[in-house]
Amino acid sequence: MLGWVIGGAIMLGALVFCFRIMRRGISTLDDDRRKFLTKIQDGEHKLKEEQKQVPALEHLALMRAAVEDLLRLEDAPSSYRVESAVRTILLHTPKGTWRLELAMREASLKTRKRVLHGRPRWFLSGMGEQEEHADVASLMASLHAHLRAEEALPHEPPHLARRVEAMQATPAARAAGPRPQRHA
Repeated sequence: MLGWVIGGAIMLGALVFCFRIMRRGISTLDDDRRKFLTKIQDGEHKLKEEQKQVPALEHLALMRAAVEDLLRLEDAPSSYRVESAVRTILLHTPKGTWRLELAMREASLKTRKRVLHGRPRWFLSGMGEQEEHADVASLMASLHAHLRAEEALPHEPPHLARRVEAMQATPAARAAGPRPQRHA
């Protein structure tokens, strides 16, 4: 009798499992890939839309925090000072001042009580340099390179210098992979 009960439970479990598979349908790997790819694309689109809603003051606050982190991580001397102004961040160094300026349009929709934010652009100027950057990453990389060129910041350890050189390599060189080093 116990055998019949165990067999019945197994058959009932198999029946429920088969019913669930039939209800959802068996999908191929390509179908699953398409489904998850559309979920990823939807998530990326949603992230881009959310990034459009970031006001200029938040962009400036994030940039100031990034510059302060850069100086902190580089063990910059106390003679470096960060100052904020209207849509501008000033970085005072011993050799001069760098100016990071945000250019972003904001329009107010009175009927919807919303503010539309445009695409942010960053301008880096100072020490005879004038640059325009579309994203924060390129701006911070450029600022980091300029601060290194001033030779006021300590140089990177050799193992980090190799990584920075590899990151700045051209896409074709990155695709080819690292070059073997010869030892004498």
